[in-house]
Amino acid sequence: MKNLNNLKKEQLLPILTKSLDIVSTECAPVGMSRTSYYKYYNEDKDFKALVYDISDVTIDFAESKL
Repeated sequence: MKNLNNLKKEQLLPILTKSLDIVSTECAPVGMSRTSYYKYYNEDKDFKALVYDISDVTIDFAESKL
């Protein structure tokens, strides 16, 4: 069984693509605090890599609107 932290991270990833990197907006739907988000981001290299990839998509989207 997956632990609660891993489940929250998995639930968070699809939200990241829609929230345009606004951490508070990303965390609220899964009941995660900003502190927990940054803890996972800084301590979990796989999570950080996924977030980084999603951030690239956000940047590409923003640049396409310029």
